[in-house]
This record gives sequence, C-alpha cells and structure tokens, in this order.
Amino acid sequence: MKISKQEEYGLRCILQLARVGHGVSISVTEISKTEGLSTDYVTKLLILLRKSGLVASVRGINGGYTLTRPPEQITLGEVMRSLGGFFYSREMCSEFPGKLDACSHMGSCGIRPVWMVLARQIYATLGRTTLSDMIQEEKEVERLMAARHSQAATLSN
Repeated sequence: MKISKQEEYGLRCILQLARVGHGVSISVTEISKTEGLSTDYVTKLLILLRKSGLVASVRGINGGYTLTRPPEQITLGEVMRSLGGFFYSREMCSEFPGKLDACSHMGSCGIRPVWMVLARQIYATLGRTTLSDMIQEEKEVERLMAARHSQAATLSN
C-alpha cells in the first residue's frame, strides 16, 4: 500500500479545517504555513476537495475554505477517493504482466484474492473513520482504531 503525497498532504489540509470545525473558514495562507506547504499546492488540494463537495470556498475578509459538513459526517474514505486514492483495482493485474500480453496467472491466481480481501478491509476502515476521529490525540486515535478493528472482527465471525 502506498499513499501518494497528494493524498497525505490533502488529508493534512482537510484536517486543519476539521480542527476549527464546520462553518469556520481558514485561509490558504494559514493552512500552508501550518503544514509547511506552498500556497499553490494547498490551493490545488483544496480545489480537489471542493470538487468532491467536501469543502467550500468562502469569499470575503474572513474567507478561505470550510468543511461542507461537520467533521463527524465526513469519512476518511471520502477524502481519500476525492484525492485519487484507490488501494486496489482489478486493472492492476493487467498493468503488471511482465513481458507478456496478459498475466500468466489469470484464472489461477493466489495473489489477487489476497489483495481483494485487504482492499475490502482497508475500504471498510476508511469508511468508518471520520475526520472527527482523526483530530483526537494520537493515543486516542490508536485506541479508537483498535476498538473498531476488534468490533469488526467480532461481527465478521
């Protein structure tokens, strides 16, 4: 699993908005200073998040960007998808056949099912983790994630 710079930095930017809360705007300059990113890059990331409906731009003297919904209603999965994040797709198998036209394991692959199960677990975790969860102290986020993992494992048995 690889997280791109765009996904990492975009997530960091939207978490800045989550920390101030729904309905409060922060300027691009403020986000870029806090995160150590260029204003151009922060603008690019916020435009991606705006196109997906997760953030809105606010004009005026107190303008900037704000969340369109409360942080407890926006999932990490939504954010990652809006920033281009997909951990596995079936097309992956056709992208890496080596020197062949098609993968020599099509139809009898032991790799693809493992990636598919992992992807489902990742997507489930992303789908039940909210921005509100992620702005807690690190130890609390760890505790919350472990508890949810335990709960999901119990439900699947």
